[in-house]
Amino acid sequence: MNNKTQYLYTSIILLTLVTSFFFKIDITNGGSSRDLFYHWNYIIALKNDLEILFERNLFFIDIGAIPKHFPLHHVMVSRFNFLTNDVNNYLNFYFIFSLFLPILFYFCIDNRFPEIEKNKKIFISSIIYFLPHYQASSIWGNSHITSLFFFLGSIYFLNNLEKVKGKNINLDIFFVAFFMACAAYTRQYYAIFFPYLFLSLFRITKIKNVIFFCFVSLFLSIPGLFIAYTNPELITGFDAKLTDFKSSTLIVLSIIFVYLTPFFISNFKFNLSETNKILKNKNSLLIVIILSIIFFYFTLDFNYKSYVGGGMYFKISKMLLEGHLLFFIASFFSLLICFYYFKERLEDIILITIIISSFSYGWMIFHKYFEPMLIFCIFLLIKKDFIKKIFNFNHHIIFIYFLMYWTVYFLYSKQFIKKINLLLPPIGSIF
Repeated sequence: MNNKTQYLYTSIILLTLVTSFFFKIDITNGGSSRDLFYHWNYIIALKNDLEILFERNLFFIDIGAIPKHFPLHHVMVSRFNFLTNDVNNYLNFYFIFSLFLPILFYFCIDNRFPEIEKNKKIFISSIIYFLPHYQASSIWGNSHITSLFFFLGSIYFLNNLEKVKGKNINLDIFFVAFFMACAAYTRQYYAIFFPYLFLSLFRITKIKNVIFFCFVSLFLSIPGLFIAYTNPELITGFDAKLTDFKSSTLIVLSIIFVYLTPFFISNFKFNLSETNKILKNKNSLLIVIILSIIFFYFTLDFNYKSYVGGGMYFKISKMLLEGHLLFFIASFFSLLICFYYFKERLEDIILITIIISSFSYGWMIFHKYFEPMLIFCIFLLIKKDFIKKIFNFNHHIIFIYFLMYWTVYFLYSKQFIKKINLLLPPIGSIF
């Protein structure tokens, strides 16, 4: 991709972000702007009395906030008067702060792939600015962005370990555990990545360093166990029984399909050739057949009761076909593509298994849980030699795909597509 094309694409991407910010567009159709009420009330309550962190059970009813997430983000913001004096100060600062997330992503990619062409790394990093849930979170002060900063910090030091195999690298290991713990103390579902980190470190470094990681992780978990004990709603509050394990797995697969598809089709000829090689291997073919049988079993008695969430393909299938056929097709192809992308190493298999199965506690499932976390995982955690092949993507296809993705969300948020809004009303109108 030449420089003129890159400047043009980057300008369009940033224009969508700046437009959303200045016109205060909630491209998630009300979800992020509505969440601001709870985040802000919680921040102000902590500013006035930090001791509410240690009160038991339903303290948040009294402050008009329902903290569904661990409080690190809110505690940090509450300590700065210039942020808490006015909500607009907080929103403006947080938007500027959020602009550095794709930049940090670029440094993480550059740290892992110094040999890859610079323009490609800049382009992939700039795509983050395009993502609807990144835009909404950055504009409306959502702690989602804070957790992603910590998540990238942990991955950065994990990738550092790859460069110094076998050495005494306890400082890097400490930061791997520390930043992932901070991510979990901001959004508790990031705790699911600790088993993956353990397996990765077991491959990368000495057993004594793995033991050190376990010790640090256990030590860092103590405050979280205490907070969860005093406020069990942080754990049990998500058990709404709106879905089940089988159905939630299919929903997550369909959401993953949104982010894997552009990279697969942008180098379609090569990927199709590699897929044919995989299917000609008897062991791989057997695994695909087993996965297909499990998938079709999961489609039986599909259950998702919420009006909101469920992912893009679930909503489109419900709107166009008034059923689940398109949704099931997207989920099935996602399963195959996941096998293609994550089959290289044991920890890659564990990583995608954790991601697919970990949102099965019965709560509503949203794209925001995976965006842009899944893109970070693809480029920063999957086996390096395999990811180098992904960098052969077609820039135009990637850009057009995510432009269409953003446009669909924009039209949805502005209620231009009436049938979608009749079927799936804005969040604010159903509470």
